[in-house]
Amino acid sequence: MPKDYYDILGVKRDASAEDLKKAYRKLALKYHPDKAGKEHEGKFKEVNEAYQVLSNDKKRAAYDQFGTADGAFSGGTGQGFEDMFSGGGFAGGGLGDIFETFFGQAFAQVHVELAIKLSQALLGDTLEVQTPYGERVKLQIPAGTREGQTFQFRGKGQTYRGGRGDLLITVRIQLPGRLTKDQEKAIKTLRDAGL
Repeated sequence: MPKDYYDILGVKRDASAEDLKKAYRKLALKYHPDKAGKEHEGKFKEVNEAYQVLSNDKKRAAYDQFGTADGAFSGGTGQGFEDMFSGGGFAGGGLGDIFETFFGQAFAQVHVELAIKLSQALLGDTLEVQTPYGERVKLQIPAGTREGQTFQFRGKGQTYRGGRGDLLITVRIQLPGRLTKDQEKAIKTLRDAGL
């Protein structure tokens, strides 16, 4: 039975991109293995998978129409999209292989967000990040990193027949809701220095 990605994220089917992002951030934080423990790793992966599909307009449209993203072109007639092009005069699978490779790469790409501190964005840092699949990668954050900057890790996404997709990590700079006296003093010093 296909997974209900809307149910996994706890949103309605007409949820906006902002609604999806808010739901994802809340659940990713709640179930992240570093915080919730290894027993919630499966849920964490499920949440990432749901967001990866629903936050991508093309994948979401395919999911809404076919009930699945990775098998979006399988029809209810018993003949899938790839079946129509494999064989049938095309040697070695022909167009079926081409479509499998093309769409496999697209669906195997994983996009996650990572919150970093203002100081890390300004000064740079090296972080060890756990991927949705339990692996760890080193993220080099260069000094002067901007909000929304994306870093690519080749071959660290989902597996598909032709190999593995890429992992894309987008950083979000966290600004403190309230400053301590020391933090406020430091910020004023930066302001006075022209930063």
